[in-house]
Parts: sequence; C-alpha cells; structure tokens
Amino acid sequence: MSITDILYTVIAGGLLGALGQGIRIAVGLKKLSDSNAQQVASGNAPEKMDTGRLWVSIFIGFVAGAIGMIIKGASLKTADGYQTEAIVTIIAIGYAGADFIEGFFQTYLSKVNAAAPVTITATPPVTVSVEKVTSSPVSVDEEPELVADEYTPQHNNALG
Repeated sequence: MSITDILYTVIAGGLLGALGQGIRIAVGLKKLSDSNAQQVASGNAPEKMDTGRLWVSIFIGFVAGAIGMIIKGASLKTADGYQTEAIVTIIAIGYAGADFIEGFFQTYLSKVNAAAPVTITATPPVTVSVEKVTSSPVSVDEEPELVADEYTPQHNNALG
C-alpha cells in the first residue's frame, strides 16, 4: 500500500465520519427547532445555534471516521473496493465516535474544573503617596550605561 493509498483511505474515512456527524447534527437541529418552538410558545427567548460548536463537532466526526478507517479499513476492503456495509460502518463510527469523544472531553473537563476551583478575590485599592525629591538633576538626553553581564529591567526594551 503506497502513501497515497493510505492518505486516500484516511481522507475517505474522515469524510464518511463527517457525514455520520452531519446526520447527528441534523437530528440535533431538529430537536433544537422543536425546543425553540416550545420556548417561543411559552414566551421565552429561543436558544441560539452555536456555529463554532457545529464546526468542531464536524471536525470531531472527521477525526473519528479517520481513526475508524485506520483501525478497520484494511479489514473492510475487498477486491472490488469497499462494501456497502463497510461504508455504513465508518459513517456509524463518525456518528457514535464523535458522541463518545465529546462525552469523554466533557467528563474530563468537568473533572479538571472540579479538581482545581479558581477563587478570585478582590483586593482593596492601594493608595501610594509620591513625594517630589529634589536631588541632582538628571538629563533626559543621557543614556544609561550598559553592562554586558548584568541584567536590569530598565535595559529591557523588548516589552515596550
């Protein structure tokens, strides 16, 4: 099997997985539409569709299908090409695999967020008094002396 055959196989699996995820999205959009109809009927604002999440979901379906094709692709191929059952299998992997991956990450992220709660506390404002010191005048045109082996913050102009 050449590298182009491998790439075609992975891309085909990804596209079939994205198709499976597209079917899942269609079902979700129908549920959203029904839910919004009930929300409007009860006088509440309808829920908006998150297009960013939609694209991430399609990408996850692509990844799930590509992984499924890598794992099962060789066993699904016959001398005549891929059988219909094989194509449906990869579509189902995109549908269910994306659901599995999203569920896994939601569970993982909720555990991470629960394990490390972030507490933000407000501090009272600090008042600083500034006194004018009259010492020897410093010329503005004067440049500071640079020492190669010494770091001082006033010499660091990289951060502005």
